[in-house]
Amino acid sequence: MNHTKQSQLAVEGFFAAINKGDFTEAKSFMADNHKYIGPMFSTNNPEEYFEKLMAFEMEFAVETQDLIVSEDAVTHLSLLKVVNPVQAEIPCCEVFNVENGKITQQRFYFDTRLFPEI
Repeated sequence: MNHTKQSQLAVEGFFAAINKGDFTEAKSFMADNHKYIGPMFSTNNPEEYFEKLMAFEMEFAVETQDLIVSEDAVTHLSLLKVVNPVQAEIPCCEVFNVENGKITQQRFYFDTRLFPEI
């Protein structure tokens, strides 16, 4: 399988697992040294990433709008849909680096002013 297809499958699999709420499966698409950089937190491994993500105590889904894939890089345009305890739709962009079918770096961009307060 070529790098482009392998990168695409890793990101698609990651979000399919996230949308099922299966963080164990989502973690299987991440490298042990996965680095996340975002506007609200940053992490250096998958365990820390999911710990920070769960701290938000919100139910959400990610709706993919577009994927741009080139070799080991994937740009993911999406709507972050917060569904509980409040509702919001936030346009987002994430840039992924993938090596050997595992996500090594994830950079997340969105306007934090759109993030709901609880």
